[in-house]
Formats: sequence, C-alpha cells, structure tokens
Amino acid sequence: MRRTWFLIAGALILSTGTAAVLWLRQPSFSFDTLVVAADNGDLSTVAPAIRRLRNSKAESAQADVLEAILLLRGGRVEKALSLLAGVDQEGPLRHIVMQYAGESLHRLQRLGEAARVLEVLVREQPDNVEAHRWLGATWYDLGAYNAAIVELEAVVRLAPDDYRPHHLLGIMYADFEQHAESIREFTAALKGAADPQLRDSMLLELAKAHAALHEYQQATACLDQASESGTAARLRAVCLLADGQPEQADEQIRRAKQLGEESPELAVLESELLEQQGSIAQAESVLQQAILKWPAWAGLYYRLGNVQKQLGQDQQATVTLQTWQKYRDLATELTQLNLKAIAEPFNAEIRDRLAVVCEELQKPELAEMWKTAAEACRKGATSATGSSAPQG
Repeated sequence: MRRTWFLIAGALILSTGTAAVLWLRQPSFSFDTLVVAADNGDLSTVAPAIRRLRNSKAESAQADVLEAILLLRGGRVEKALSLLAGVDQEGPLRHIVMQYAGESLHRLQRLGEAARVLEVLVREQPDNVEAHRWLGATWYDLGAYNAAIVELEAVVRLAPDDYRPHHLLGIMYADFEQHAESIREFTAALKGAADPQLRDSMLLELAKAHAALHEYQQATACLDQASESGTAARLRAVCLLADGQPEQADEQIRRAKQLGEESPELAVLESELLEQQGSIAQAESVLQQAILKWPAWAGLYYRLGNVQKQLGQDQQATVTLQTWQKYRDLATELTQLNLKAIAEPFNAEIRDRLAVVCEELQKPELAEMWKTAAEACRKGATSATGSSAPQG
C-alpha cells in the first residue's frame, strides 16, 4: 500500500492590489472558463473577475466559489472549505461546490465526509472525471480498494489518455500480488507518462511483476529501458540466476551493492547464489547480518532456517523457523485485515489493528497510513449527523 500519488496542485499566492482601472478593462469570461482558470491558478484572470462579481448580489456566490478554488490551490484548504460551505447547497452551483468540497475534505483527511459528498456527486454527475478521481483516492486512503478500483476504472473510461489512474491501479494490484493485472496497468500508464523518474519506477515495477511470473525475458526487456540503479541490478541478478548464469548474477549483485542497494531481497538473493556455489557458512552469515537490519522480514528467517539445516544446526533451525512462522502469521493476518477493510470502509477498529500489525512487521509508513485512516473513520462517524461540509 502506498500513498496516492496523483493528487497534486500547484502552489498559488492570493494577492490583492491590482488597480481598479486595470480590472475594469479586463474582458468578460464565462463562469466555466473562470473555474478552469482558478483551478490552474491563473490569478491575473480570476482576481479581477472576483471583484467584478462581488459588485452584484446575484453573482456573489460565484465569487465565493472562485475564491475558494484559488485558496484551495494556494494550500489554504480550511478557508476554502469554509467559503464553499456558505454557498447555497441546492442552487445552480451545487455540483461545482460539491466537487471542490470533496477535494478539500480529502486533503483535510476528513475521508468519511469526503466519500459521502463525492458519492452523491458521482450519482448526480456520472461523467464528472474529477469527482470519480477524488472518490477513488478517498476509497484508496480508507483501504476500500474494490471501491477505489471502480472509481479509477471510471476515470479510465472518461479520460482514456490520462495515465494516472492506470499508475495507481498498477500500484494497487502490485500490493496484492496480482501481477498480471499490475503488468496491464503499468504498461498502459507508460504510454502517457513523460517524467523520466516516474517512468523508471514503473519499469522496475513491471520487471518485478514479470519476474514474479517467471517471465524473465520480459523482465529483462523492461530493465533495458530503465536507468541504471541498485534495484535494477538486483532484478537483473534475479533473471540471470533463474536463467542459469550464476557468474553474471554475481556481477549484478556486486553492482547493486556498489549502487547503494540495501534490501532483504538482495540478502536472500545473495544467500541463494552462495548456496549454489557451496558457500553455506557464508550464506548463513549474510542472512544473520540481514536479520539485524530487517528483523521482521519473514523471508530471511525461512532462508536462514534451511541454511542452518544444511549446516547441521537443527536446534537453531527449529527456533529460526518458529520465528518465520510468527512473522508469516502476522503477514497472513495483514492480508485478512486488508480484505476486511475493503468490505468495511468506515470500520475504525479494523484499521487500528492494521496499524498495530504493520508496526509489528516494522512497516512504519503503512502503520501511519492506517492510523490516519482509522482517525478519519472516527471523524466521519462523529460528523455523520451534521457537518460544515456540503452533504448533498
């Protein structure tokens, strides 16, 4: 599980000081055009229009909406939400207010409220791409992945040239080891992504997925397109070792270390190579050192237990494999809790337990994510009967 990557807005500083003689000469724009300009942070176009709209009582609500969008893009999210809450919820601006209120609530981690607002909006405006996008992000942050997938697939349908939903879908499928699905989504995302760093990360994800499916030729083809890195070298070693090329795999393991790769996966790979070479004691040493760095990584204990058996250390192997069983059970519980969280998107207790399990597995980022989700569920429960946000 990784945090949502596609919710990015440019920074904007809201200023006043343009002389009246200048804004009076500004051309008139439709409200829809002004909304787009505000969303893009075009202060020179929107600020004069806001002042003009405030001169008309009938159009002051439009000014509030435009100012709220500018505030939102400038990072003043609570102020933006407060302005939106003052606009007539049943009037002609209802849907635009709901869209930006939903985004604001999400940014404030008031996820339960965001979900309720955005669910109403997508029912009333099923072709609203941004509503589906933000609802998908909200379900994702709540751990309701099936619901998130539905919304992201709606974005794919409505905006087929947008690579971002494919990217997030790829991440989600990779987290659940649905490798074929992750390959499909990352491949689609690569068609639209231009940022070199992002493309590299997706190529590495593709290589991992292909390697997991024993598709080593396809994995190598992905690595050939990616920039050189420790992770890329490690994955090359995986493919070479599987292809019966231990010497070349050894070279790539050394190269991965030179490039700064430090991971339990690299330690396991190195131990496998050493075992093939007959250096069993050295393999044990590599695994023991790795456990000191990653004491909750189950795969290290499994490998170490088998190595200890080969060394005739049966008693130590039994203890090691018992530790492996402990962490494997925690990993199984993590999977089961994830499935429960999907089925119960507002259950705070499940998310509390997920945070505890992640801490025991030494996954601090995931633990913090689940703590945030649990708190959001509790906030949503306490505000279910009343909120300053538009509820639909």
